[in-house]
Amino acid sequence: MRPKRQQQVVIDRQILALHKAMVDKVVARPELCEILQNNLERYKEMGLLSYGSALLWESILAAYSNPTIFRELILSNEQRMAQLRRRTIFSGILTENEREKVLAHYITSELS
Repeated sequence: MRPKRQQQVVIDRQILALHKAMVDKVVARPELCEILQNNLERYKEMGLLSYGSALLWESILAAYSNPTIFRELILSNEQRMAQLRRRTIFSGILTENEREKVLAHYITSELS
């Protein structure tokens, strides 16, 4: 069994791989940004996000008009962003099939 910290690193890498795919899909299909906004509002109403996390997601969504900045913000290697991705507003962007493909590719890339 892996030490807890190593397990967290692996999980964060998987989450990052999923976010790369989700960001690409949202940038290619701007209508999906509405899902992100709806998720953010729903998560705030349900108390699933702290005030600070909600503000960060709002500022990220505000950067959507510049895909390069939008992508950089979401895929940042900063610890705070890694934590934010664990409570993502990107749920519902990938289909189950797309999610499985991303994770299979991630596992393959880790093994090589």
